[in-house]
Amino acid sequence: MEYPVFDIPYQEAYTTSIEFNTQINEKMKGHEQRYPVWTYPKRIFTLKFDKNPAGRKALEDFFVSVMGRAGQFKFVWDVEKGGNGKSYICQFESDNLQQNLKNFGFSETEVKFSCIDDSPVEQVEELDFYYQAECEQTTEFYTVVDEIFSARKETKAYWDVPKKSWKLKFDKNAAVRKQLEEFFIAKRGRFRSFQWKWKKEYGGDDKIYTVRFDKDLLDVNVNTYGFGELEMTIKEVFPNQNPLSEVEKDEIIPRKLLRIELEGGSIYILDNETMTSLSYNGEEYLGAPLSFGEIKKDDTSSVSKLNIELSNVGLSVSGIIGQRGDVITRAPAVLTLVFLNVNTNTLIPNFNQVLFAGTCNNLKLDYEHASMDIETSLGGYEIQAPVMKYRTTCQVRRFKDCRCGYTGEETNCDRTFERCKELENTENFRGFPQMYNQLVIRV
Repeated sequence: MEYPVFDIPYQEAYTTSIEFNTQINEKMKGHEQRYPVWTYPKRIFTLKFDKNPAGRKALEDFFVSVMGRAGQFKFVWDVEKGGNGKSYICQFESDNLQQNLKNFGFSETEVKFSCIDDSPVEQVEELDFYYQAECEQTTEFYTVVDEIFSARKETKAYWDVPKKSWKLKFDKNAAVRKQLEEFFIAKRGRFRSFQWKWKKEYGGDDKIYTVRFDKDLLDVNVNTYGFGELEMTIKEVFPNQNPLSEVEKDEIIPRKLLRIELEGGSIYILDNETMTSLSYNGEEYLGAPLSFGEIKKDDTSSVSKLNIELSNVGLSVSGIIGQRGDVITRAPAVLTLVFLNVNTNTLIPNFNQVLFAGTCNNLKLDYEHASMDIETSLGGYEIQAPVMKYRTTCQVRRFKDCRCGYTGEETNCDRTFERCKELENTENFRGFPQMYNQLVIRV
């Protein structure tokens, strides 16, 4: 596909940002479980323009030609302005182009657009670049306190030892600035931890800390000749006691795949990914917005359902309905969990698991969303698995059912082991007659 090229000259001073999406779950005593929602980062360019009337019109004409956020275009990051020479497929971040008009029709404008940066990562060994001697260092605890102030103020410290954090500031040439950016990308923002030495000559203690970036966003102000000013906050983390588990956590991540089987072309979605596609069982699952609700049962407890919501901004689901009718209702759907090796972006074999399967129902459409329920019939059972209780009596709920196994002429049973012996059916007794009927503990 041919994309229009954005080649309008911009000022030497501009901003570029790198953004990841990491979910962090707090565990006991300050340990963390980190989960990368995105595989590739989002790169944002904020360019500034100072144009005469002709240049102003050229910028406006380009914005109109791609219809604001609706279209895509190619942007080559100029090496002479501190870029890497790579080509990106971008979209504007806003549907508005605001221009401040000056005398004689001159204008000042700021334009922001973004892309997915799936370029190969250049590995940078460690964060050992000199930073400005003046930095911020923080020591913190995590304490839970009563929300309402009273005479008895309850507190609970969830960390046994404090964590440190450092806000470092850099002013670097183009080459070193790019290395800092590559290091941030290699760690996937907040996802991966790394070793960092707080050197004594920088006011530190010469100790080595296990740290991670505190934010998933890195803003870089680029100036003349590609020099860059940036600041990043690194935060101490408590490493996993099992080094192998820590490595596996950083290399293998779960992903959800949704398949809706339709005649004439099925729907394959890779949930909320910045990867374009992922191959699984010979099919290409496309990275797209996908959200899930909780598994629920209806009022009669005969159906288990999972609500899902797909994007319909491009009218992809509406297009299927318009061309083929409502082929989605009653169509089979499967939600599968797979595991991705983030170093190679390939799936780990033999580790897939079906999370939910059923048929689609209750389809609802609007201009932005398509929501539906995936339903699984429970066959009239109140629960999906039998309840196990440890007690002296038999836990079979219905006399003479498949679990009871008694086929004689008797019509009642009090579920005791003695009655089961009378019926000569002790092999199928589902209780624990050796337990106490009642146990009293005196304190």
